[in-house]
Amino acid sequence: MSLHRLGLENDGFSEAKRRAWWMTYFCAHLCSVVRQSACLNIDDDSQFTTPYPRFECDPEAWLIFLDALRIGVASVKFTSSYNEQLNSHAEMSSINEQMKLLDSWVLQVSHRAENHVPVSGSVELDPAYESATAQVMRRLSRIRLSSTRIRLHRFQAFSDTPLFSANHCDLKTTNSFNTSANISNETNIAPYDILQSPAFTYDQSTEICVSSALTIARQLQRLPFPSTSNGITSPRAMPTCTCCAMQASYVLLMQFYKLHAARAQPILFGDLSQDTERTVDELRHGLEDIISSMNNFATAFEAIAGMRDEIEIAFRIAFPG
Repeated sequence: MSLHRLGLENDGFSEAKRRAWWMTYFCAHLCSVVRQSACLNIDDDSQFTTPYPRFECDPEAWLIFLDALRIGVASVKFTSSYNEQLNSHAEMSSINEQMKLLDSWVLQVSHRAENHVPVSGSVELDPAYESATAQVMRRLSRIRLSSTRIRLHRFQAFSDTPLFSANHCDLKTTNSFNTSANISNETNIAPYDILQSPAFTYDQSTEICVSSALTIARQLQRLPFPSTSNGITSPRAMPTCTCCAMQASYVLLMQFYKLHAARAQPILFGDLSQDTERTVDELRHGLEDIISSMNNFATAFEAIAGMRDEIEIAFRIAFPG
């Protein structure tokens, strides 16, 4: 069918063909992100002549959606190189520069994705209109971009300390769920003491990760519910961002434990400062939003239940009350 080599012709099927091709492209490249493997064609799309699809109400939505994915694939390649350089104790200046460039790219596309996002809540989006589709694509783009930023900064912020017991996405596993005591022992050497002139400080990367994780939690909750005639709750979207939810959960839980590990005392809310209490409350609400979203996805996609359960168990350990 040569869907990847279409021209500028406009007939009754042109837009459908463009959407069919670019969603095929999206799915193929999404697999490389989920599997953490490099994709062959990400560096050179010149062989693809098919124009981008277009929403009349939001002409840039498709391009933002695809750019967010491209950055995700680039971050997978970066992470692989980063780990190789780190493990071999090689010179890190080129990797650090690449990290800065990728982070800047994420911020540029994020700024574009945030434009034209309506103030109204998700319940007011009517799935019957393409304007709703465009807005959802922007929100999914923000989720993916935030997840990419976490991937770039996660080692610097948390030393990639294992937290979950099962293997999900690119998160390292542990034999049991970590607690504040475990994390205190495993992160007593700050990552920037290991790296040579890091691109970002420990505090900067931590702040970026937490902010990105909270953005993911909020945007997941803003995805609209589809209209159904039978009253059955349906998933808000295809579960293309569940790894993003896992990344965000990891960050929020790690930050929660780090707040307590720094004090080297039992987790007692009465011992926390007022500012820390507000931060902990924000982390807890973010995790609750993610669990709620994963519950929604799991109503139709059984495989998501394992990921949801992993987050929920870790959440109940962190917040036993």
